[in-house]
Amino acid sequence: MNSKVGIFWFAENTLVFKAQSAIDLKSDQLGFIDSTLQHQVEWEDNNIYQLFGLMLDNTDYYNFPRGRVVFNAEQNTSYVYLDKTLFKKHIVKMIKSTFSLDNTAVKFFTDPHYTCFNSTF
Repeated sequence: MNSKVGIFWFAENTLVFKAQSAIDLKSDQLGFIDSTLQHQVEWEDNNIYQLFGLMLDNTDYYNFPRGRVVFNAEQNTSYVYLDKTLFKKHIVKMIKSTFSLDNTAVKFFTDPHYTCFNSTF
């Protein structure tokens, strides 16, 4: 298993992300491996978008469609939770490649938690 878990956004045609190798993390009582990364902290405190060459200072983390990748160890399947606007072939392909999901079972879920509040991304 070399798949990764973590968080991501799609901002200005760029996949902004922070990932960790799932094998380095412990699963919870339900068998899920998740990172402790938080969208708000990474975007607003750590300015993660700057690592991707984006000048988005003073923007809110929820203004861009986002998501999270977790790994279900019991089903040996990665779960990708994402804003429904990201469910497009080229974006899904980018997410799978970035999180090393090309050779693993993957299930995609839209989740109201990751709904983008700004429709003009």
